[in-house]
Amino acid sequence: MHPSSIVSVLLVLGLVTGWLLLYSVSIVGALWRMREPNAPTPVLSVSDQRADLVALAVQMSLGFIAIGLTLLLRRRTLAAVLPERRGTALDASIAWCAAIAGASAVVLVLGQLGLARFDFSVPAVVASPWLAVASALATGLREEPLLAALPVLLLSGRLPIGWIIVLAATMRGLLYVYFGFGGFVWAFLWGAAAVWVYFRFRRLWVLILLHGLVMNMQALDRVITDDNAATILQWCNILVLFGALLCWLVPRALDAVLPGESEVPAVGGHTGSDTVDVHEVPPTVQLPTEDADRV
Repeated sequence: MHPSSIVSVLLVLGLVTGWLLLYSVSIVGALWRMREPNAPTPVLSVSDQRADLVALAVQMSLGFIAIGLTLLLRRRTLAAVLPERRGTALDASIAWCAAIAGASAVVLVLGQLGLARFDFSVPAVVASPWLAVASALATGLREEPLLAALPVLLLSGRLPIGWIIVLAATMRGLLYVYFGFGGFVWAFLWGAAAVWVYFRFRRLWVLILLHGLVMNMQALDRVITDDNAATILQWCNILVLFGALLCWLVPRALDAVLPGESEVPAVGGHTGSDTVDVHEVPPTVQLPTEDADRV
């Protein structure tokens, strides 16, 4: 075997081993819940919740440390194996939210066809609602550095990006099998999209914020006293995700139906693809949801 291939295999094994160690409790709990979908709702004491936050802090810290070391060790090679960062934070947000909405739609269809069971999450009974909200909103810090950014930074140039996406998405999906096989499919799809979004846009903070504030916004129902809070938050989640899906799909559909119509017409000898001087530019006048407390 070529030395570079041996290094690639060792890095993949190291990544998977780290995932097993850091998420072992979540993996075991998810597999158990998949086998026992009718098990009693978990009851978490304040001590349990604090222990979960400590685990989150460890996972977050190790994730950022691993990213920092990888950037340091590969500082001379990453620029050559990664594409130039493109698009804005808004572009990245729309792309990932659209992927989450698409994954949710796929799983709902598969569930209706009886092809993949998806058991909607039953929130755990918690002693401290505020600690539960903190854990839910910080879930992006637990997952995105290790399951979206690190695989790209560690394996780009050593494996095709498609295989990196499949590996990272599989690890992500296995954390969500407590929903059933449909949960694996759901998380695999949006987990794959998270890797692609980071590969293209390289804005980790966008993934972290969206995971907590959009995917887990319904956790706020624990601390909002309004009787309609759960319904309002559910609809906010739907509007954000499927609004993003429309924003992502419509321009592409128009480009497919009306090719060339979106190009900027020539003005003064210039087109939208030309580089012009600054002075020449005119002035700019119930869907599936994650529950971090499910064990």
